[in-house]
Amino acid sequence: MHIEITNICNLKCTFCPPKILPNGIMSLEKFDDLNAQLKPYTKELAYHMVGDPLVLTNLADYLNISLKHGLKVNITTTANNINEKYYDALMNPTIKQINFSINSYNANSHKKTLDEYLNPILNFVKFAQSKNHEYFINFRIWNLDEEKSAKEFNKKVFDKINETFDSNINIEEVYKERPKNIRIARKIFFNFDEYFSWPNLQNEIVSKSGFCYGLDSHFGILTNGDVVPCCLDQNACVNLGNTNTTQLEDILNSKRVKAIQQGFKNNILVEELCQKCEYRTRFDKQEKK
Repeated sequence: MHIEITNICNLKCTFCPPKILPNGIMSLEKFDDLNAQLKPYTKELAYHMVGDPLVLTNLADYLNISLKHGLKVNITTTANNINEKYYDALMNPTIKQINFSINSYNANSHKKTLDEYLNPILNFVKFAQSKNHEYFINFRIWNLDEEKSAKEFNKKVFDKINETFDSNINIEEVYKERPKNIRIARKIFFNFDEYFSWPNLQNEIVSKSGFCYGLDSHFGILTNGDVVPCCLDQNACVNLGNTNTTQLEDILNSKRVKAIQQGFKNNILVEELCQKCEYRTRFDKQEKK
């Protein structure tokens, strides 16, 4: 379940689409209410659609609310501003996983050197290790492509990680074997994927038939309360309803939601955005297997 506590980010990555909706932060009161409404549907939250949870100085308050409701949390962050003031919050027992989007550095114009970006992240990881962290830490490298456009950058990152953790990640093997993840240390991994194009109503139609896990394995709630069928609908192109005016249960039982779900079961893409989504096609391949 993706719940966007803020859509504000302190970077502008080239792989992210332009944000149309105004900057926003979900109130703690609304977040508390939504956590209560979400418990019948999920045991796990991701504080992310777009935006970066670490821009919020009161992240601990959100984590404590999810802890109160017995929900586990995934955090995805560029960690562009991580420092010691976040350490206590990021040791909250409700956290299941922290994903550091490492290739965000390479997708921006930085005044920081790569070491100046990576060292604060690695300092936190060393702190978490000293506290015997029980959650997973993933260094995300989601920039693999046939052109190997980020190979030089990736090698610098691997060299730094190998030096820090006495690991042996080999750049040539990664590009040859394309693993989904590689273990670096206890509960610490490199996580790999390819670049992908975000769906957009301005795109050409990819297909009118196919399958997706939207509204099956996950759905999303934006900062302004809009409910969307998947984690890539960051501008609510498929707006299923708003939790500020309608209970989540009523939204998820609406005719539109049922039509989308039934369409996926029958290999039919009901919504225009789904028809123009390139990312969704990887699920078609999985289904065929």
